[in-house]
Amino acid sequence: MRRRSLLALLALAASAAPAAAHHGWGSYDAEKPLTLAGVIDEVTISNPHGMMMLTIDGVMWHVTLAPPSRMNARGATAEIVKKGAEVAAFGYPKRDGTKEIRAEWIEIGGARFELR
Repeated sequence: MRRRSLLALLALAASAAPAAAHHGWGSYDAEKPLTLAGVIDEVTISNPHGMMMLTIDGVMWHVTLAPPSRMNARGATAEIVKKGAEVAAFGYPKRDGTKEIRAEWIEIGGARFELR
């Protein structure tokens, strides 16, 4: 009986790990929106959401994007959102001062892609 309880507890803990790894949006400050413009240094379009890195005035910024399914549905495909592309990203910065924003939209090649 003890062994079954331990196995059940371990199974429950393992199933909760992926959810715990994903963060909420409360750590971003919607009262201080900003727009970053630059060239994409690095981009990853994967679950749970994409990300790109931009260097602006010598500072590396992390830009959190939408999940790949939403990006693709709205036309922001990997062929468009790619390393070397010029981008403007509008979003909300991290409350803790980390150089990161959660993008609400991005513009590449004159096209705007809504991400939320």
